[in-house]
Amino acid sequence: MTAIPYASVFENQGRNEAYSVFADVTWIPFEALELTAGVRYLDEYRRSGFLANVPNSQLSRAPLIPGQIDTGGRTFTADARFDAWLPRFNALYRVSDDVNVFATISKGRRSPVVQVAAARVAGSVVPNVQTIAEEVVWNYEGGLKLATGSVTGSLGVYYQVYNDFQVSVAQVDANGNPTGAFITASAGSASNLGVEAELAVQATDWLNIFGNFGYINGGIDEDGAFSPAFSGARFRLQPEFQAAGGFTINHKFGNGMRFFATPSITHRTRIFFEVPNNPLIAQGPVTLVNARAGFSFMDEKYQIAGFIRNAFNQDFLLDAGNTGGAFTIPTFIPGEPQFFGVELTAKF
Repeated sequence: MTAIPYASVFENQGRNEAYSVFADVTWIPFEALELTAGVRYLDEYRRSGFLANVPNSQLSRAPLIPGQIDTGGRTFTADARFDAWLPRFNALYRVSDDVNVFATISKGRRSPVVQVAAARVAGSVVPNVQTIAEEVVWNYEGGLKLATGSVTGSLGVYYQVYNDFQVSVAQVDANGNPTGAFITASAGSASNLGVEAELAVQATDWLNIFGNFGYINGGIDEDGAFSPAFSGARFRLQPEFQAAGGFTINHKFGNGMRFFATPSITHRTRIFFEVPNNPLIAQGPVTLVNARAGFSFMDEKYQIAGFIRNAFNQDFLLDAGNTGGAFTIPTFIPGEPQFFGVELTAKF
């Protein structure tokens, strides 16, 4: 009984060092065309460690921390050095004073992971070291931008290809019970295809109409390279479609008085909060209406404005799962409910 209350300690350690150098050069063969090439070099040193002091229960003599292995006061360590070359290429062509077109190719990466834990082999506790490969992405993008008269807009298309897409995997003990611990692993290849467009029209000197649209088809490829649970899963917090639109009124009456108003509406399709995707921890389509309007007086010296967000009091989630999800009791983070108010402003 002198050893009660129970106490345990486990610790993950890490030391990361990175050195980077980059260079860009731009060539203008003629006035309308700009070509840019660049490269970044990275040199990394990563050291990880693990220790655990998790004695068995003083009463039952059984383990109290599921899946945790006592290192007997020892700290297991491992280290490694990595480097990478990351190029990029850009092209900008001015079709006219009103229209530009562009194209980009670039390479990115997420650093490798040196993972250290403990394992039992033939009754002995030994280091369990895993090195997770770097995540590499190639990004291809092109589009145009327009600004002519009362109309401005842009259109972009991008495609991203990932190798060794890194994911966090919840750990379970020998009985399949969650331990609350996570490890990093490769889910294999992934890709992302998207289209974005926006348009604004100055209909009159007091009315501006705007809108934007996005489409994304991205996720882990259906190749089963890591696990069937990850194969084909969509990326976290990524809707397939999203759009927004509205208008702004900015009308001056004279004598330093002005009326302004900006109502808007946004819409997005279903999003998942976890990879692999769990339909029970997801948010369906959400449409929100917001507005702000008011008057200013004496050349902006005084102003009164009203605003409302989530005008129809839509219930929706910003996030779910999180740490509680590792113990099968996910944490839910709700979005802002209907919120409205009045603002009074005076400038002296």
